[in-house]
Amino acid sequence: MGTKAKVFIKWAVILAVAFAVVSIVLFYYQSIRNYFKFEEIDFTSYVRASQWFFEGQNPYQDVPRRFIYPLFVLVLLYPFKLLNSTAIGGGISIALWSMGAYLAFFWTIGTSLKLIYNKGSAWESLKSFYLFPVLIVIMLHPFLQDEFLNGQINLYVIVCILGFFVFVETDRRIPAAFLIAAAISIKISPALCLLWVMFTRRFSILFYAILFVFLMNIVIPQIINSGSIEYYRYFFKEVVPLLTASDAEGGFRHFSILSTAGYLFHIQWNPILKLAITALLSGFLISPFIFIHKKSESCGSAFYDYIIFAGIISVIPLVFPMSEPHHLLILIFPFVAMLVYWKEVIEGHKSIWKDALSLLFIGSVLGLQIGHGLKDTPLRLIGLLGIYTGMVLLSARLMHKRDKTRFTLQ
Repeated sequence: MGTKAKVFIKWAVILAVAFAVVSIVLFYYQSIRNYFKFEEIDFTSYVRASQWFFEGQNPYQDVPRRFIYPLFVLVLLYPFKLLNSTAIGGGISIALWSMGAYLAFFWTIGTSLKLIYNKGSAWESLKSFYLFPVLIVIMLHPFLQDEFLNGQINLYVIVCILGFFVFVETDRRIPAAFLIAAAISIKISPALCLLWVMFTRRFSILFYAILFVFLMNIVIPQIINSGSIEYYRYFFKEVVPLLTASDAEGGFRHFSILSTAGYLFHIQWNPILKLAITALLSGFLISPFIFIHKKSESCGSAFYDYIIFAGIISVIPLVFPMSEPHHLLILIFPFVAMLVYWKEVIEGHKSIWKDALSLLFIGSVLGLQIGHGLKDTPLRLIGLLGIYTGMVLLSARLMHKRDKTRFTLQ
């Protein structure tokens, strides 16, 4: 490599690190600013719904910024509801909420790297591979900003998903079940991760997870507020039809396959039908990973398992409706796998600009970024399909390799 190329790379790295650091600080500031600037952000709607719930009122009737999650979220948010009684307490609550989200974000990346490279702690992995979080901040920049602008909850869900994966891999079944149940009890889409239980044949986790979901969403809310069952009935009767029918007017703002089909063909989805098609579509898209895993499960590795799991994760934004920019943060998992692959390509003395799979990933990431600004186009859906296809090809590349602790580029 020539001197000019080395200087260019050095300055590119410096600029990337600076951009990521400034973005992180800016997003944190914006989360606190928006709390005081706007009457309604997602975080305030969570806290207000929690207050309504603990006061014996129906949290789903709050129309201006409707609460649409299971009631377990309102139990989790109770400490923030107590803090929000004063302006200073409210500022502290959003600051703590956002700091927790950042800890979840970096722990997810660090622990993923620890699993893949089997190297020290999550913090040591972040230090050793500092460009990984930098590049992920850049790749997820608009979606990360959207998360903090609205005080969203997705990063907490993501850290529960990774914790589930870690505990399954180390055969700690009850903690794994508890964490995936918590993720499902916040947003339903992580239920797709339970397929990993089927892959690994740890079926008792499924039983424990169902039990925990029942306790978190039915038993505990009912103990706190005896009207909980009625609130759920109201939600499914009044709110769900509004949510499932919204795709027809949403343009390409909602980027999942079903949402796009709903817009293009003016479909007003029946909730039951939409749920059934979501399940069938999920099974179809996950089937390549099932096949690949079955072919090579006898000689897998933690690294290989992570790649397959990340592939399953890439299906979630494709199939679940109510697509919002912050939902794309779940791409942390395939993005880590993607960066590991690029690292292997470069270390194999091959240019990523001459590697077809690398170019597919680069084009897909650009599609997501550009599509975020051009929401009247299907670019984000195309980008998601590209990432999914890339994860299938990435998994297949390792399928017949004897050593699944790293990629073989030949």
